[in-house]
Amino acid sequence: MPKFDLKTIIFMSMLLTFMLSMLLAITRSHHKEVRGPGYWAVGNLVVGLGMVLVLIQLDAPKMLFLPGMALIGAGLSLYLNGIQAFNGNIPNHRIPIAIFLLLVAIDGYFMLVNVDLRTAVVLGAVVFAGIYLACARLTFSRDEGIVGTLFWIASSLFLIMALLMLIRAFAASKVDVSVFDAFATWPVNAYTFMLGAVSQFFISSVFVLMLSYRLNQNLESIATIDGLTGILNRRGLEDSALKMQGICKRINLSMAVLVIDMDYFKKVNDKHGHLFGDDVLRRLAKVINDILRSGDVFGRYGGEEFCVFLPNTTEKDASGLAERIRAGVEKALHEVNHTVIKGTVSIGVADSVRAGYDFKGLVAAADSALYTAKNNGRNRVVSYTSITRDSQF
Repeated sequence: MPKFDLKTIIFMSMLLTFMLSMLLAITRSHHKEVRGPGYWAVGNLVVGLGMVLVLIQLDAPKMLFLPGMALIGAGLSLYLNGIQAFNGNIPNHRIPIAIFLLLVAIDGYFMLVNVDLRTAVVLGAVVFAGIYLACARLTFSRDEGIVGTLFWIASSLFLIMALLMLIRAFAASKVDVSVFDAFATWPVNAYTFMLGAVSQFFISSVFVLMLSYRLNQNLESIATIDGLTGILNRRGLEDSALKMQGICKRINLSMAVLVIDMDYFKKVNDKHGHLFGDDVLRRLAKVINDILRSGDVFGRYGGEEFCVFLPNTTEKDASGLAERIRAGVEKALHEVNHTVIKGTVSIGVADSVRAGYDFKGLVAAADSALYTAKNNGRNRVVSYTSITRDSQF
C-alpha cells in the first residue's frame, strides 16, 4: 500500500480552502444581495483553522486536536447554513454551535476521560457523515438547466464525502486497536484526507459556479424586471412577447394583447405625491397579476401603462378577461393606504387575427382601441375590431 505524506495533503487542502474562501468573501462583499456565499467563505476559514490544529497534534493527539476536529465540523455545518440561505430559507445558526459542542464532548470524553481513540474516530466520522448527508439532501434538485446540474454535482460530492466518512468509521471500528498508538501513520487517514481534500476543492468550486450563475441571473433580472412593480419592464415584455409570437405563429395559434392604462393617474400624483402614486402602481400591478392566467405575459410598458400578451386567445376571450381586470381594479383601487382615490383603468384589446403577429402592430392596434376607450369616458374596455368596424360606416 502506497504511503502518503499526510501533512502535505492537509497543507495543500488548507491552501486551496483559504484561496477559495477569499474568492467567495470578495465576491460576497461586492454582491451582498446574494445570500449564502458568506457562510461558505467563513465555513472554509473555520475548516482551514481546524485543519491547522489537527495538523499540529496529529502525531500524538492532545488538547488542540479536540477543538481542531470540532472546528472542522462547525465549518462544514456553515456550508449547510450557506445552502439554506442560498435556497432562500432562513439558516439555522444553532446547527454549527451544536455540532461544535457535540464533537468537543465526544473527543473530550474519549481522549481525556475514558481514553478510547477508536471510539472517538468512529463517532466523529459518523457526525461528519451526517453533516454531508444533510448537505446532499439540501442540494438535491430535479431542476433542469445549468442550476440543476450544479446542484446535482454538489449533491453527488456531498454524498461521496458522506460515504467516505462512513467507510472511515467502519474501518476504524474493525482495525486493530494498536493502530491508534501511531494515529498519523494509519493508512485510512491518508486516503481520507486526500479524497477529502479533492472533494473539498470541487465542492468549493461548485459553490463559486453556483454564485456566478446566481449573479448572472440577478443581472438578467435587473435588465428585464421593473424595479417599482416587480413585473417585466418594457425590455423583458418585448423579449417574452417575441418568444410567444414565434410559438403562436409557428403552430397557427391566435395571440391577443391588452394595453391597460390607469385613468387620471397624473391627478393622483399631483394631489397625493409621487410616493403615493408608486404605491398605487404597485397595487394596480398586483391586482392585474392576480387575475391573469399562468401562461400570460404581463409587464409595465411605461409610466402608468401596462401590457398583457395572451397566447392561444382570441379578441373575444381577451375582451372578457379585460373586463374582469377592469372590474377587479375598480373594486380594489377604490381605496389605497386608507386614501379614497376611486382608481379605474381603460383597456384596449387586439389580436393577431385582425392586427397580425407583429409586436409593434399588435400593440399599436390595442393602443388605438385604448385611445378610443379614453375618449369615450374611460373605465371601459374597447376592442380593435369594434373601432375598425365603426370606421367602415
